[in-house]
Amino acid sequence: MKPFAERDQRMQMPKNSPPAVSSVDPPHHQHLIALMVGRHPHTVCEVALDLWERLSKNLVAIIGSEGFEALYDRSVHLACTTFPWLAPADPEPGNYSRFSRLTSGLRDRSLDEARGATVLLLSIFTSVLSTFIGQQLTTNILRAAWGDAFDEAALEISQWPKK
Repeated sequence: MKPFAERDQRMQMPKNSPPAVSSVDPPHHQHLIALMVGRHPHTVCEVALDLWERLSKNLVAIIGSEGFEALYDRSVHLACTTFPWLAPADPEPGNYSRFSRLTSGLRDRSLDEARGATVLLLSIFTSVLSTFIGQQLTTNILRAAWGDAFDEAALEISQWPKK
């Protein structure tokens, strides 16, 4: 087994990488998500599906389909207190059917309601994920899944005046 120092050196980000967002906590994840969704206000359904599919792809590789499904189901359940229409009528296996149902529900809503539901559901999901694996690892997974969109939103938030 390699010493921690060697492992940590290998894990450092390359010098040309975007700045790390080490202070991103769950409330800031919500801001990041809101910025990413808000950049394309007339295509909120497509943006939501893209964000979910990319996040799913990255997380399923780590926690498996059943782990992702459990986190997603819990997030939907919690978001249903604000948006009851998110509740699936008949649970269907597989994340494709889940996202199809979500997309269909979003298309039946106003743009503002669809945007609000997307931001809330993804924010709850990332908050629940942070509870299990920690804030920094969640941020790293989001960055890996959402790439440039995440980095651009994080950079914008880093330039906001501090309270």
